[in-house]
Amino acid sequence: MRDRKELTDWMDALEFYARDWDDTFGAQTNYFTQEFWYMLIGCVRAHWDGSPLTVSQLAQRMKSGSNRTREERIKRAVDDGYLVKVRDDQDGRAAYVRPTPELEQMVVDHLRRTLDRVQAFLSVPESAK
Repeated sequence: MRDRKELTDWMDALEFYARDWDDTFGAQTNYFTQEFWYMLIGCVRAHWDGSPLTVSQLAQRMKSGSNRTREERIKRAVDDGYLVKVRDDQDGRAAYVRPTPELEQMVVDHLRRTLDRVQAFLSVPESAK
């Protein structure tokens, strides 16, 4: 069984991650939910991978809510300037969702802060090597 100190350190790191996500969006308390995390991180990741998601695909990234609720979340993120909808260059029918540069920077900053924190929690002191 793992040492409880190691597990409580991990708990602290996870809590830091969650709180940092909330702090990233400041007064935009609607984005504190896990559903927005799945949506926004999914959109950024797909964009970085060069495979942007359609509105329907992005809606499916969310774990709960009716289709209408999911589409409303996407609309809110578009209205708040975190996502943009763009038409497919090929046929113009499919609408893809991409992160705005602002959202990308927010996500990068959040991931860097939390990665640094988790690495610090998981690092082995030099004296223990």
